[in-house]
Amino acid sequence: MNAAVHWSTIGAMILCGLGMGTVFDIYRAAAARLHFRRWLLPLLDLLYWVAATLIVFRILLGVNYGEVRLYVFLGIGIGVCAYFGLFSSHVLRAAGWIFETLRKLGLLLWRIVRILLIVPMMWIVRTLASLLDAIFVVTAALLLWLAKLLLRPLGPPGRWLWDRLLPVRNQFNRAKLLFQRIVARVKEVWRVLKGPDDPSDKPDPDE
Repeated sequence: MNAAVHWSTIGAMILCGLGMGTVFDIYRAAAARLHFRRWLLPLLDLLYWVAATLIVFRILLGVNYGEVRLYVFLGIGIGVCAYFGLFSSHVLRAAGWIFETLRKLGLLLWRIVRILLIVPMMWIVRTLASLLDAIFVVTAALLLWLAKLLLRPLGPPGRWLWDRLLPVRNQFNRAKLLFQRIVARVKEVWRVLKGPDDPSDKPDPDE
């Protein structure tokens, strides 16, 4: 192996050390911003080192056919030390700024989607649910009132038949309660999706 291959290998390993330090700082910044669980951090560390080892070996294959010499570790050490001594603080600040910008962009995108899609859709669903609730209640009450009105002229047989319709009336009441629960759940989902800053959540001072 000639001197040119030695120096190119050392240069490639120094670059690998710089890259390993950069990726490690970005990983640390992401873990701090995304609040990874503690039990997940050792697994992510292991994945980082496995990936770094594979990448370094792949570069070695291309530079010196995969020969591992002492100067390989020396070059990686120089690159890592140079990175943490010169560039680490700048990369951490840049990574923090990038993650914060992405977070704000994500919140902005979510608000746009909520305003343009979710809020109108939930308003339509809430309106339809309220309308169907009113139609169901009015129809059930009208049918029961008509049944009672038609059975009243029959006297005792009508009252007897009205009493026999008690299971049907109970089914109407159960269906009404179920429908009201569904409407309440839809309204609850609506309150969650529209967020705490919605003006409609504030109490009316005239009440």
